[in-house]
Amino acid sequence: MNNSMNYLMLQSVVGSNAERIAFIDFKLRFTGIVKRSDLLDEFDLSDASASKLIAQYSELRPDNLEYDRSQKVNSIRTETYQPLIEISVNIALGMLTHGFNKNKLSRNPFLPYSRIGVVPDQTDIDDVAKVTRAMFNLHAISCTYLSANSDKHTPRPLVPLTILSDGKNWIFRAYDRSEKEKYAFKNFNFSRIDKVENINGEAKLQLPYESLAQDRNWNLSVPVILTIHPNLNDKAKENLRSDYGMKPDQNELIIMEKAALIWVITKQWHIDTNESTSDDKYYKFALKNRDMLLDYI
Repeated sequence: MNNSMNYLMLQSVVGSNAERIAFIDFKLRFTGIVKRSDLLDEFDLSDASASKLIAQYSELRPDNLEYDRSQKVNSIRTETYQPLIEISVNIALGMLTHGFNKNKLSRNPFLPYSRIGVVPDQTDIDDVAKVTRAMFNLHAISCTYLSANSDKHTPRPLVPLTILSDGKNWIFRAYDRSEKEKYAFKNFNFSRIDKVENINGEAKLQLPYESLAQDRNWNLSVPVILTIHPNLNDKAKENLRSDYGMKPDQNELIIMEKAALIWVITKQWHIDTNESTSDDKYYKFALKNRDMLLDYI
């Protein structure tokens, strides 16, 4: 059995155990390990039942995992792993951040639903899995990256730290070991990574100064003071107040955001960050405390 299957196909093979078998495959693929306690926590099973499920999974995919006696976990065999369940990048990252959900695999919504402006996803899910496994295990990876701000296309060693989403893009924050002059904690779009490779030996281990706890801009929350853009007409201002939960006579909005994510907010919310207010009709807000946030935009 070398081909992955959708959830309905898996149900036809393993019956009522489909959700649990899919969970094992998902956990193994995107974190690199699966333990009996994972199944106990997720499905409230006994140790014996969890062991039987892992054994059943091993029968379906005998080359996917091996038992690490020193760590007492089932670890992925990256050289021979073959995914059992079909899953998209969007659903996989969504479940990594919000929890495993079989309904995301079965595509059986309660109400009609459609996503708007869906772009065909060219992101390599195997590369995504290498990043998330490294993140889970506090390891480093090597990859090339298509940056909007740099022509650097040589492999760079990254220590992935956390997953982000702006509603459109899946992003991960990482420590860039190749950065020698600027702030080394950066955001990377999953869709722009390529040639992801594991780093072996002691170099794969995350160092204390590379952890998220040491990321100053991630741990710093700053106020973002916005005013409705003066170029909007009265109707546009009324609609904007409704969209952003503002009162009918309110012209200023203050939110707190991580310093590391200010640049995301300015793009997503169409915020004019120019020193002098722009005449561009694109903008919804003007940034009132621009001087305070200049280092982050």
